Amino acid sequence: MVLQRSASAEHNKPNMMHEELLHLLCPNVCIVCRKGLVSGETYCCSSCMAEFDSFSTPSASEEMLRHTIASRFGGKFNFEKGWCHYLFHKGSTLQQALHSMKYEGLFNLAGNFGRQLGEWMLAGSDTLDIDCIVPVPLHSLKKIERSYNQSQKIAEGIAKVLRKPVRSDLLMRKRNTRSQTGLSAGSRKKNVDGAFQALAGIASDHLLLVDDVVTTGATMAAAAAALRNGGAARISIAAVALAAKE
Repeated sequence: MVLQRSASAEHNKPNMMHEELLHLLCPNVCIVCRKGLVSGETYCCSSCMAEFDSFSTPSASEEMLRHTIASRFGGKFNFEKGWCHYLFHKGSTLQQALHSMKYEGLFNLAGNFGRQLGEWMLAGSDTLDIDCIVPVPLHSLKKIERSYNQSQKIAEGIAKVLRKPVRSDLLMRKRNTRSQTGLSAGSRKKNVDGAFQALAGIASDHLLLVDDVVTTGATMAAAAAALRNGGAARISIAAVALAAKE
């Protein structure tokens, strides 16, 4: 994962609470630039969204996603199809929006990103043979801290577009791992190795595994391995953004 609270996050909690309250009281304000939203805009204004670095096509995002994962895992992590809507750059407007989604209680924003991602997935295909959608789970302690799992909300947004069920009951995070932010590629892999477990015999043939941001693919690889051990035959992956190499 790319997103993380800074080392001084605990000291910034009053400011974060103020931002959450501000958006509750003034919901028609852009979460990035704080300018008023106009009709048709939700959470982010059109100007800030225009700064999001979108891939040119779904196939272009899959090509870069495969290259990123192959450079870390070779042929050890194979997936059926892959989608990312945006390239993630540090300090970008997209990072600000995703930070608000993940840490400031704006779970409806995660749903919006999910719906955008679902529409992006359909842009190159009218039909997808995915059986169900599986969000990358949070550990129960972390979910209590944040109050919701952003990947779950993203998955629900995708589901509304693809008309596929969300199956959060198929995978659990059995170990409370530290954040991936700031870790080397090797440390990221070790951090999440064995962290996930399939909860039931998986009868579905083709699963879509969903997360918010892909950096090296370590989290996706560990989650996919657990799903395969549980009986999944084919796994595709999707995320709102893929971290750019900078």
